[in-house]
Amino acid sequence: MSIPNPRSVQIRIGEKTFETVQGISLRSFLEQYPAGSLPIMGALVNGEPQELSYPLYADSTVEWLDISTDPGIRIYKRSLYFVLLAAVTRLFPGYRLKIEHSIAQGNYCELRGKKPLTPSDLNKIEQEMREIINSDLPITKRDVAKDDAIKFFQSQGKIDKARLLKYKPGETISLYSCASFTDYFFGPMVPSTGSLKNFELKFFAPGFIIRVPDKSAPDKILPYEEPKKLAAIFRESEHRGELMQVENIAQLNEIIKDGSFNEVIQMAETLHERDLSQIAQAICDDCPEVKLILIAGPSSSGKTTFAQRLSIQFRVNGIRPVAISLDDYFINRDKTPRDEYGELDYENIYALDLTLFNEQLTQLIAGKEVYVPKYDFITGTRSSETQRIKLEKNQVLIIEGIHGLNEILTATIPKKNKRKIYVSALTPLNIDDCNPISSSDTRLIRRMARDLQFRGSSVEDTLKRWPSVRRGEEKYIFPFQEDADFIFNSALCYEMALLKTIVEPELKKISSSSPQYPEAKRLLHFLQYFLTICPDGIPLNSILREFWGGSCFFSS
Repeated sequence: MSIPNPRSVQIRIGEKTFETVQGISLRSFLEQYPAGSLPIMGALVNGEPQELSYPLYADSTVEWLDISTDPGIRIYKRSLYFVLLAAVTRLFPGYRLKIEHSIAQGNYCELRGKKPLTPSDLNKIEQEMREIINSDLPITKRDVAKDDAIKFFQSQGKIDKARLLKYKPGETISLYSCASFTDYFFGPMVPSTGSLKNFELKFFAPGFIIRVPDKSAPDKILPYEEPKKLAAIFRESEHRGELMQVENIAQLNEIIKDGSFNEVIQMAETLHERDLSQIAQAICDDCPEVKLILIAGPSSSGKTTFAQRLSIQFRVNGIRPVAISLDDYFINRDKTPRDEYGELDYENIYALDLTLFNEQLTQLIAGKEVYVPKYDFITGTRSSETQRIKLEKNQVLIIEGIHGLNEILTATIPKKNKRKIYVSALTPLNIDDCNPISSSDTRLIRRMARDLQFRGSSVEDTLKRWPSVRRGEEKYIFPFQEDADFIFNSALCYEMALLKTIVEPELKKISSSSPQYPEAKRLLHFLQYFLTICPDGIPLNSILREFWGGSCFFSS
């Protein structure tokens, strides 16, 4: 009978169990037992995200995080942005680096200082980054008292970070250092710079885009496509953040503390109404030639409320909108395409009867009467029931659906007769200068709040379904963003301060044994920085009411 070594631990990875020395780091363990072909960024240890420097003192279950996983690519990007800031700090002392919204498989950045950035400056930054990376310098972590960290960042002129840390619970802060550079980056990092070789800096005046591998193609940088329309919307969003003096969480919290946030709410909502009015007016100016309005966007972008408010704008202009549902054009279930997992793929554009849809659109635009089908989701077949529709001269069709931007959907309809609108929550808010807030996280938190209150789904259920939702967006929506005639940004700078009150308590209920626990913990770490507000000052027609409740457009 063998007696277990009291100084050894059992490490379970998938179906295999390894015995190793107690206290070994994940990185050393990985060197002994290599895993996969892609670089490992970190690991989940008993469901908790850990850096590769983490020591294993007890029996544990380990799941490696390579760059093809969501947590892995986050570690990669965070570490790369740390190197970017280190390079900029050395080359351009006194300049302010802002890492902002996600765009073109990367993030848009601006360097603000005495002179505008030039392509030559950007080349110097990239050379400095590659020198740091090729040197494989260690990135070390140390815990310091929160008050000391705040004083350190104040002395460095990083007021945004110093202010934010005041709102972080706890008495200690984990700082990261590489050579003589030190900062705080809100999550796990790689142990050394050598694994960060794959990136690209693309000049995009007045700033640049730092591009990284996509988790769907983790070994390369995807071809660059200039995102002109989306970039213009982001720039307008940033301008509005500056106008309202709410560019980061600390600024939002300070406005909440001093009681002036109702003014910010009214400004943000007024800007939304102005955008809606301008879109509606531009379309009305082209009527009666324009007869079809297509609205598309990713999950929880606020499309339904947007469509309702746009309809009101049309009515003000003497145009009467008529809505039809794409769902009624589904083909019979036995003909529906299946996805790579063998499941029925209702998000596939070929799950729709495109021939009938285009025939009826053509007839409606010509002023003819049609009988729109009804789909029976119980039987998975077209119902015998139909709806009679005829468009008058002062009427337009409004169709909301994920394929609205895809030209295949309305291939036979001339461009002069249709307008496409893309709706998404392109958040203008940053955590701090160098830590942007993901638009995907904004929409996920919106969806958790909505599903919990109005669709009978727990936040754990929503987290479980979210990867599938994201795959559909990447496949069917995002490739067509630049084909939109108009883009409406539904994000509101104050929304996390409200939705936190619904979502945070539910995230805390998720057990550490749940597969959704690591993601729940990450979102809790993000939400902890926000002070909360009550909904009293939020208009009943606000986009946010779609997720919070109390909307004048829906019965709760």
